[in-house]
Order: sequence, then C-alpha cells, then structure tokens
Amino acid sequence: MRTFSLIALGAAVAIHSGILTSALAADLNVTAVAPLKRAPPDLLDKAKGIGPRFKFFSAPQGLSEACAASVDAHVNEGDFVDYPIARTLEEFRSVVASKVQLNAREAERTSVHTGFALAGKDHVSGATCVNLKAAPEERGSCTGTISGTGYIIVYGFDPVLCRYDNLAVAESLETRLFVASRNDTEPELDCATKLEGFVTDIDDLLVKSPRSIIDVFKVLNRHFPLHGCSADVASRIMKKSRYFRSMQPNGPKKYVFSLSSATASSRGVAVSFGLTDSGDSSLPWAMWWPPFP
Repeated sequence: MRTFSLIALGAAVAIHSGILTSALAADLNVTAVAPLKRAPPDLLDKAKGIGPRFKFFSAPQGLSEACAASVDAHVNEGDFVDYPIARTLEEFRSVVASKVQLNAREAERTSVHTGFALAGKDHVSGATCVNLKAAPEERGSCTGTISGTGYIIVYGFDPVLCRYDNLAVAESLETRLFVASRNDTEPELDCATKLEGFVTDIDDLLVKSPRSIIDVFKVLNRHFPLHGCSADVASRIMKKSRYFRSMQPNGPKKYVFSLSSATASSRGVAVSFGLTDSGDSSLPWAMWWPPFP
C-alpha cells in the first residue's frame, strides 16, 4: 500500500442599515460598520480557527481609495494570530521586534524584497512588512494586529498604497469593528470527543470515495480547530481510523498526523493536520493523493 507524509502549507450574517453582524457558534459576535463589510471566508477558515473576514467597500475617512482596497482583516478568538511563523500575539510581536523599524521616508527607500517593521502603539502591534515590486509598479505587503479582550484583529495592507502608515490603517479598522464577549451557551467539546467524531465522520466519507474534495473540507470544518489535545490522546484516537498512515514529528514542538485512502492501484484522499505542544491543531488540509499531474 502506498504511504505518504503530508505537511500542508496550506455564521449567520445580517445586514441592517449599513451595519453587518457576524456570529460564529460559541465564539465571538463581531459587528462591522460601513464602509467595512463581511468578506467571503476561505475554505478551511473554520478548521484553522480563523474568524470572520472583512474588507472595505469604499474608502473610510483617513484612507485613500487605493489603500482601503488593499486592506483585509479577520477577527480571531484569544491571541491566535495565524501568521505563517507566529501563532500567538507574543510570537508575532517577537517577529516584528526582530525587524528594523523604519519611518515612512526610510521605508520608501528600502530595496525590493527587504523586510522591515512599521511602528505600532499600545494594543496596536507594529506591522511586519516587505516591499515586493519596484517602481513604477511599486507594491508591498504588511501584517499587523489589534488586540482586545478575548480577541485579536489580524489585518494586512499594502504599505506603498497606505503611505507606510500602520496606525492609520489600524484606527480605520478599530473604529468600525466591534467585538462582543464569547458566547458560552455552547461550550466547546473536549479534544477527545471532537477527535472521536472526526475519525467517525472522515472514515464514513472516505469509504464512499468522495468525488469532491470540498466534502472533505466540510468534515474538517465541522471538527476543527482542536484545543487542549495531548499527543498521546490524539495518537490513540487517530489510530482507530482505517485510513491512519502516520504520526511524525515536525520540529521540536509539533506532530503531523496523516490519513490516506489511496492504494497502490487507485488515487484517494490525503488528510493531514498538525498538533502543537500547546495542544492546538494547526494547518488541517486535504488533497487528492497522488496529486494529479
């Protein structure tokens, strides 16, 4: 039988008089005020623990049209940042602190593909940035955070179009996003219960040879993210799956669990997720295996 190791790199909404309300079950209630609006989620946002996404549909006071169009934001629970090399706010601030902080004039003169940081203040973190293209198509990318009680707003913007003003972008978002406290009427299931349900559902689906990978994503979104999981408990439960393939370390602080319905003679579905030493899942993913040429 063909084996594999896969490490993936990879709500109710109501609109009334320009105000948009987004609710995640047992999570945060987020209200956005125009010209901020709800944006479509990515396929595995829920499974990854990423909250509702928002975009400006026109420029708010203080931002140009071009800058506003480049801004995107999402609201996560707790201090989860989901930046590629930083899961928590503390880790993200460390990433920002490792970069050279520049003012607008200095940042304008940086070389292409040079990383730098823009200033933050108090609960608004500094932004980690890079200039990606040279003039006349000069463009870049920045990521920053706004921390609140029980939530964090993660946002991105083009530093060139926004004149290297991280605080102006943060203020435009903060004054238009209102986050209520967690709704505890639906307590989160413990890790073992969620994983047991996941193994049952994924096995029931894979045995039917699903025709669409979206059906697998739906199962991941139903059971992830995970919190408070120990590697031993996760290993014991995941090995109950008829499609279990491996549990492998990925660095000193993470294990990657892999499932696959592929055989030596037929293509199937590969499913993977990481589990950190803090007990949180990361990067749940699914794909056809072997990949299509």
